[in-house]
Amino acid sequence: MPPEIGFTTYYGVIFIITFPSSSPMPAADLDLTDAALQADLTELRSRFPETRALYREVCGLLFFRYGVTPTANKLYSLVRKGSMGTPAEVLQAFWQELRGRARVTIDHPDLPEALKDIAAGAVQTIWQAANEAATGELATLRAEARHATSVAEAERDAARAETAAAREEVAALSAQLAEARDAHDAVQAELVAERQAHAATQARLDAGRAELEAAGRQLAELRTQFSTELERAREAVTLAQERAEASERRSLRELDQERTARQKSERTAEDLRAELAAARSEARDAAVAQAEGRAKLEAQGVALAERLAATEQAQRKAAGDLDTVQAELAAAQRRAERAEAEAALARQLLATLRVAPRERDGGGGGGRRRKGGSSAATAPEEQGDGQGEAQQDEQGEEQGDEPGAALPNKRDEGNDSSDGSDDSKD
Repeated sequence: MPPEIGFTTYYGVIFIITFPSSSPMPAADLDLTDAALQADLTELRSRFPETRALYREVCGLLFFRYGVTPTANKLYSLVRKGSMGTPAEVLQAFWQELRGRARVTIDHPDLPEALKDIAAGAVQTIWQAANEAATGELATLRAEARHATSVAEAERDAARAETAAAREEVAALSAQLAEARDAHDAVQAELVAERQAHAATQARLDAGRAELEAAGRQLAELRTQFSTELERAREAVTLAQERAEASERRSLRELDQERTARQKSERTAEDLRAELAAARSEARDAAVAQAEGRAKLEAQGVALAERLAATEQAQRKAAGDLDTVQAELAAAQRRAERAEAEAALARQLLATLRVAPRERDGGGGGGRRRKGGSSAATAPEEQGDGQGEAQQDEQGEEQGDEPGAALPNKRDEGNDSSDGSDDSKD
């Protein structure tokens, strides 16, 4: 059976196809990682998203552009879409369509079958002759290309040899230049090291001078600060001692005043009790004699009882004021003790500081001892003055309250209570 000859076009190129009678043309080897093939596949994937259309275009690409007979496995390995049956069906349809489009049948009603076979054989002969001519021209072109390649390789080898020689010369010159640079760098490094050493020495010298000056300034500041703090500590100790002494004198004076007022109120209460007893005795005697005198005496007794109650209330108030004064005295004593503790701490601080001059320490201690002695001597004198005033008040009241004196009225009682309140305020 003669082979079938067909003509077809693909991408504007006319192809003459010879189909064997029994089987398709054998597949050629194809590198599936070829960059051009992968680029064409990427373009086809973007243009034909449908699976069957993509398989059909890949069949045409392999067969017409790369001269490779497409198979189902090769199509699936390139596309990798759908199932294995899809590329087989598309490939079968591709071959049928290609046979239908490429088959050229010399069909004429007047030509016999023998003439048709002769015409087909002539076309085949023409194709074979054209193929042989093209093969010969291709062999000639390949020979010329091989010769040009040999000449180019020879020139390349010569150029490589010249390049290697030039590189060796450059390497030698570079080595000499590197040696010269190393020597220059060594000299330069020594010079830099000497300069750095000189600069470091000068910097250390300047730093030592600066540290010495700073230490001198700091020492002077410390001396000034110490003298100031020492003077402040002495002033604080003196002020604390003065405050403690004044507080102690004030507390003693208030205590003496409260004690005097309490003694006065107690004497007044005793006098009132005696008067009340005398009035009650007179009232009992007068009750037997006269009812009117008894009523008068009872009224007088009520008045005296009210005065006694007022006196007792004033006495309780004086006792409360005395307790308050005693509490203030205790607080003043605690403050004096705290001031004495601060003074002792200041003395200890002054004793531990060794930088102060010894003459100043000796003079300040003597002044404090003399001042403490004067304050200690002043306290007993003031206490003695307070006791003397209290004794004088007691003697005056004893002289004024004689047994034959008349009973004091409400006005005198008010004056006595106001005097007691004034004494408590003082």
